[in-house]
Amino acid sequence: DHRDKSEFKIIFEFVPFLTCTMTAVAAATTPTVLYRSLLREARKVKDYNFRSYALRRVKTDFVANRELTGGETTIAINQGLQQLDMLKRQSSLSQLYPSVLSVME
Repeated sequence: DHRDKSEFKIIFEFVPFLTCTMTAVAAATTPTVLYRSLLREARKVKDYNFRSYALRRVKTDFVANRELTGGETTIAINQGLQQLDMLKRQSSLSQLYPSVLSVME
């Protein structure tokens, strides 16, 4: 091979730095991104009652979990990701089987 072994050494030493930096950036932005994603998915639900409940629940849960630190934050984010998956399923189902518009809409 015509490549110098020092070239590979530089690349492999640089990769952990990128991983650490990206992990720090992802950890810093995850709650905000998760919050906005949850709100976006909640707005896609067609039924007024489910939509308003989902929006209210997202907002109150994030206010309640505002002061979490350390491992509690990781647990709350994982629960939020599970809720996001559930909201995605619910919004796709509500679009497949639309209900009659309520008086509130």
